[in-house]
Amino acid sequence: MLQTTRLDIHLHTRRHSGDSLLDERQLVTRALRAGLNGVVITEHHFQWPDDELAELRRDIVAPPGFVLLSGFEYSSRKGDILVYGLDHTWAQRYAPGREPDEMLRIFQEAGAVCIAAHPTRERIPFDDRILDMPFQGLEVESCNMAGHEQRLARKLAAGMNLPMTASSDAHRIEDLGAYATSFEGRIESMSDFVDCVRRGAFAPAARATT
Repeated sequence: MLQTTRLDIHLHTRRHSGDSLLDERQLVTRALRAGLNGVVITEHHFQWPDDELAELRRDIVAPPGFVLLSGFEYSSRKGDILVYGLDHTWAQRYAPGREPDEMLRIFQEAGAVCIAAHPTRERIPFDDRILDMPFQGLEVESCNMAGHEQRLARKLAAGMNLPMTASSDAHRIEDLGAYATSFEGRIESMSDFVDCVRRGAFAPAARATT
């Protein structure tokens, strides 16, 4: 049977996202309860450095094999971009509000993989340029997407022939793990994660009962 890794790859903590109430010290307990194998923290225009992630892992006593990684969310003029695989200094190099196609090109040329966050959300959606933007995937389910927005996102991903992700986009601990993505194989590092995303070896996971 093919091993999979179940991750929530879009969430925000109160430590580094001003609009979040999620206490990072409760991450592991809630994640395990939701059936997750780990999380990828994606603050707004901030990426947790490796040393800070290591400190958090020690503080919250993450069990062996629990995946704790970080990327960041960039807010463009039209749509938000989840960025994974860059050094943490990239998260604050560019002010929010630049053009989405420009920023996608910059991040990907630097070696990142990028997912379109809540691409059909009525508040600050992407415009028609998304049809020609080479994302590695589209987020089609989250706590911050209404049912009709999720259906539109699935239709958009199918039309673009792109794999889909599901994430909580949690800003509260109660939402962590409400949606998750299953990745083929065992994810232990950001390198593993990026490789899996490049191969399109992922799909929305069935929702867990918590």
